[in-house]
Amino acid sequence: MYNSFMNKKHKNINIEPKNLDDCLIILQKDIPENIKEMLKNGEITTSSLHHTAGRIMRNKWKLWGDSELEQWFQSIGIWHPDDMSSIILDSFVSLIRGEPINLEEQVKFYQDYWKRIKEKEKHFTVQYSKEGKVKVV
Repeated sequence: MYNSFMNKKHKNINIEPKNLDDCLIILQKDIPENIKEMLKNGEITTSSLHHTAGRIMRNKWKLWGDSELEQWFQSIGIWHPDDMSSIILDSFVSLIRGEPINLEEQVKFYQDYWKRIKEKEKHFTVQYSKEGKVKVV
């Protein structure tokens, strides 16, 4: 149901956006009013869209590589496609709720997340046995 607004019949999803503003314009045009209302009042959460609409955006908008949109996100310090699609969806919900998008705060959230992950990785080592088994020490 949620991803029905991002299928072939919605021609705007096939337009490749260059930045977040372009994404929001496309979503505003393509998402049906009933879905917008459900997003607005919290009946649908952006995290519930990660594997549906989020995946479609990551693939159609080439967030895995070779797109102006991916380059735009990288220019603001966002490197992972999952983070990119989450920012797009969270920003859209903020827009339809009349709330500030707070892009800088969203970027900082993901940068801090990856910083914590990298810190944790410093404290363990992955070893591979001859049989191909993985051991974390």
